[in-house]
Amino acid sequence: MTDRFARTDGSTTAPCNTTAGLYCGGTWRGLIGHLDYIEGMGFDAVMISPIIKNIEERVPYGEAYHGYWAEDLYALNHHFGTEQDLRDLSKALHDRGMYLMMDTVINNMAYVTNGADPATSIDYSKLHPFNDAKYYHPYCKITDYNDYPLAQSCWTGDDIVALPDLKTEDSTVQRMLNDWVQEVMSNYSIDGLRLDAAKHITPSYLADFQKAADCLVTGEVFDQSVDTICSYQDDLTSVPNYPIYYALLDAFTLGNTTTLPNRVEEMKHSCPNVSTLATFSENHDVARFASLKDDLSLAKNILTFTLLSDGIPMIYQGQEQHLSGAHDPLNREALWLTSYDTQSPLYRHIATLNALRHHAIQVDPAYIDTLSYPVYRGSSEMAFRKGREGRQVVIVLSTQGSTSGAYSLRMTNGYQPSVVVVDVLTCRSYTVSDIGELDIAMDKGEPRVLYPMEMMEGSGLCGFERRDVSEEDFRKTDAGGASGSGSTAPTEGSGSGRNTGLPSSGAGSGHVVGETLRLVVGVLVALGMVVCGV
Repeated sequence: MTDRFARTDGSTTAPCNTTAGLYCGGTWRGLIGHLDYIEGMGFDAVMISPIIKNIEERVPYGEAYHGYWAEDLYALNHHFGTEQDLRDLSKALHDRGMYLMMDTVINNMAYVTNGADPATSIDYSKLHPFNDAKYYHPYCKITDYNDYPLAQSCWTGDDIVALPDLKTEDSTVQRMLNDWVQEVMSNYSIDGLRLDAAKHITPSYLADFQKAADCLVTGEVFDQSVDTICSYQDDLTSVPNYPIYYALLDAFTLGNTTTLPNRVEEMKHSCPNVSTLATFSENHDVARFASLKDDLSLAKNILTFTLLSDGIPMIYQGQEQHLSGAHDPLNREALWLTSYDTQSPLYRHIATLNALRHHAIQVDPAYIDTLSYPVYRGSSEMAFRKGREGRQVVIVLSTQGSTSGAYSLRMTNGYQPSVVVVDVLTCRSYTVSDIGELDIAMDKGEPRVLYPMEMMEGSGLCGFERRDVSEEDFRKTDAGGASGSGSTAPTEGSGSGRNTGLPSSGAGSGHVVGETLRLVVGVLVALGMVVCGV
């Protein structure tokens, strides 16, 4: 959220009253100054708020700091910066090998009515380029958001800020939107889009819009129905994975260890491609996890699944600082008030997980499309495996929370007998027994993330040097030999040398959607997609 990420003046003390819903001063120039913070967690893409000019009026519940009250598609929101600032942000990201994604709104414009009847009080000439009533549906109020035809033909908003609903089924409106998106993405070298309120757009137009944008588009469909979410992949490559989000809440707020494993299986058998869905556990439309359960161990578990399960991970700014705002607008805190703490537990946890994900993709290009499946479920634990045999990541999640004690968890189905694996979060190693059993030391409700010891070279984790590797580097290992570069590995059962979670140097670091340059390139290549604007 651009207005809440970083200020041009670099302040870490400027106040921001989230309840008031006013601009707090975040800018594109401020974001440029804090790209190290983002890249340090291992992300390689940044998604910013809508860039277009919004209505300027202040209403009882705030201003258009979020970017969703569009007035002029062809002008920029001056609160966020200038055209040069935006171009400089794009260049700064591309110079780092990172991507710029943009949130966007195409289903409506905005107009302040201040209690007047939206059906009669709007001066459409003030809206650009849709400056005539002929481009909009006649006013009607959505009475049931689960009635999709109604939601696609009636208006969102209220009688304070009306949101005139565009006729996205109309060929003229479609052409104007296509022209706009092509121009704005070319002008600012934007690489991908989040499409706000995709459920309110004529479904048959979604594929055409994505084709016009010529890039990855993830379209928001706020619905926990598996069938509904999967059906949208007929028109869009990606939508946020809300069914998994709600299953995560079941697991880590209610302790339910059944829903999430079941939903993982259901999604991959129902959707055309779960690997392209956006996996998330917080966003600006839902309460932050810490407002529901203020437990650091549970937060680590939920992040572990978010970053290491199927799909394209998307992390909402402030999640790495364990911010605890409840529903909008409280969940839209100013990040600068955290002083961008790179030593916070979740910042370092994310960095470790992204480093492993990057490495797993380098070692096995098929990792992205090798879908997860559950390998263990207990009364308070779940384990999932992702990746091909011999190169798989196994995550063990606990719902017990940080007040729980130490115990040993015995599981099978993760690895072959006699394989040595490393928990990259503690750097402790384990050997699978001759009958395929693995005893894992659990404590304080924290997750475990296991990876084969012989595949750790180049990972930058647990004492192994960070360097670029490829599948070729491990062929000898697969044949039973050593691929080694001389790095010293932790010994069986050792808890020493706890990993810092940060790459040691050089190539491999990267932001807010998900991993490192090769990670996103690996995703896009695996999916046969083209990155636009590069």
